[in-house]
Amino acid sequence: MPVTLRFIFISDADKPTVSLKVPEDMLFQEAFVLAAKRQGKDAGILTATYPGGSPIAGGTVAEVADKSTNIHVIDPSIVG
Repeated sequence: MPVTLRFIFISDADKPTVSLKVPEDMLFQEAFVLAAKRQGKDAGILTATYPGGSPIAGGTVAEVADKSTNIHVIDPSIVG
């Protein structure tokens, strides 16, 4: 069953959002890389957190979506 995740690039001034509809059994990291590519960013330097700042340890899309379908993406090179 597909799950829609919203990746919010909170480090960017206009806070762009990438919504992805992905299979619930997909690894979260794969969905994260897809969202980063859509924004033209390198997922290797980005950090994904739940709203509130809790780190996302990994797992499947379903496991992450159980806690929140909104994902905050932080680019430390922009934040400083």
